[in-house]
Amino acid sequence: MNSTQSPVYRTSVEQKRHAQEVAKRQRMGNQMPRLREMLREKYRKRIIETRNRCTDAQREIQLSELREILRLELSELEKDVELEELILEELLSDVNEWYALGEKNLETLYAEPDEQQKEVLCPVCQIKNLRHHKGAFICECGIRFEHSANMEQLQILLQQQIASHELQCTQALRFFIEPASGQLYDMCGSCDYFSSV
Repeated sequence: MNSTQSPVYRTSVEQKRHAQEVAKRQRMGNQMPRLREMLREKYRKRIIETRNRCTDAQREIQLSELREILRLELSELEKDVELEELILEELLSDVNEWYALGEKNLETLYAEPDEQQKEVLCPVCQIKNLRHHKGAFICECGIRFEHSANMEQLQILLQQQIASHELQCTQALRFFIEPASGQLYDMCGSCDYFSSV
């Protein structure tokens, strides 16, 4: 049977695909593993480059945010420094006022007896004046002590105590009320001077 027509083969689609893959493998042969390695290397490089670009972009964003935060912090710090300087000036003026008041009080406490003073400065707080009430001396600072002297005599006694101490020491006397007896005492921490008024 000779026929002029080409023979018809009954092959399925799966058989054709299989045949194409076999032919492709034979053509590629030993080159296939090298091609895979080349493709892997290319993709690996692309992934690394993309990752680096993303990381650099994130760094740029983070750096710009960090710069902005630093600018804000510096501006707030400058405001804080200005505020701190104002507070320091106020505190220094308060300290100067307190120092001037303390000096004034010390001057009145250490005044000479020939200067006539109608009021006696409290020897304990050295700020307020003493009041004499029914044999007791009272100050607004809260101290109270009893003494037989009147105001003028108490002032003279205090000045005598201070003068006798100044002959031996340059430090200021400290006056205090002894809680058990309610009497006025004076002492010096540097020369161990101790006496009752």
